[in-house]
Amino acid sequence: MVGSRESKRKGPSTGPRTGLVVGVTGATGDLGRLLLPRLAEDPRVEKVIALDVAAPIPMHKVEFRKVDLTRPGQENELSAALRETGAQALYHLAFISSRVRSEAFAHELEVIGSMHVLAAAGALGLKRLIFPSLTALYGARPSGPALLTEATVLAGCQGSRFVNDKVEVEHQLEAFSAAHPLMQVLVLRFAPIVGPTSDNPITRWLRTRMVPTLLGFDPLWQVLHEEDAADALHAALFSDATGAFNVAADGVLPLSAVVKLSGGFAVPLPKTILVNAMRALQALGAPTALPPLMDYLHYSWVADGSRAARDLQFLPKWQARDAIAAVRRAS
Repeated sequence: MVGSRESKRKGPSTGPRTGLVVGVTGATGDLGRLLLPRLAEDPRVEKVIALDVAAPIPMHKVEFRKVDLTRPGQENELSAALRETGAQALYHLAFISSRVRSEAFAHELEVIGSMHVLAAAGALGLKRLIFPSLTALYGARPSGPALLTEATVLAGCQGSRFVNDKVEVEHQLEAFSAAHPLMQVLVLRFAPIVGPTSDNPITRWLRTRMVPTLLGFDPLWQVLHEEDAADALHAALFSDATGAFNVAADGVLPLSAVVKLSGGFAVPLPKTILVNAMRALQALGAPTALPPLMDYLHYSWVADGSRAARDLQFLPKWQARDAIAAVRRAS
């Protein structure tokens, strides 16, 4: 896996420079909306190419190119857009976070879309490729290590296509990185992202206020404020590091504290009742943790962020308690 590779290796010079042209897929998503202004305001960046099905809010230095990664042949459209604009680096942020009814569509965007991106990046010989990922990909299980490092196997989550599609994408990246040793490939594995504008399964679940949890269990969780996630992506553009990096706020909280700090009330339920309640809420279209994600309510999953601090020179500004409290203030 990418994280097991040497975190610093020789490659093309990618230190601070002027005139950098950067592509961003998924530019109108949660992370894209936060990252674009940072790139546009950076004097080292000459131009930002927003690659999405819809145009982002107009801003200085940002140029829109329409690309739909779920359609066949889009690697050619993506390659053309990157070649014509002279892009040297690419962020791939086009991943599912909003409600999606069709698992087939989610798979097309997550897995097939990533294949299009990797094919285009390889054909053009880009200097740098940056992907967001999740610490959830390690899985939560009783036999797991107390502290998850980047070398920990990505066990995924049985029954969750949302998680396992992302594991498949990381396997694609592992093979791609091995085949393109001169390209700097960075994968940022984020703890659950929270904040005033974040709209993902975790924030929607917490904002239900009456949050069902598993009776008799209070696993340890981590979170990451959305601003820190965007700052980490920005920092990755000019770092000499490569490989996978866990990124989480300082501090570990029991799930009960996560719920309370977000302004909610934990409702502990026996497992059978909890699963049935989740399925009923899911059928009604209400925000809820999905039954396949039960392990994350059962077992602790804590990632070691020391490599990001050491090699990316990145330290989150928001403590875990303050980050999760931002969910309450946004409601």
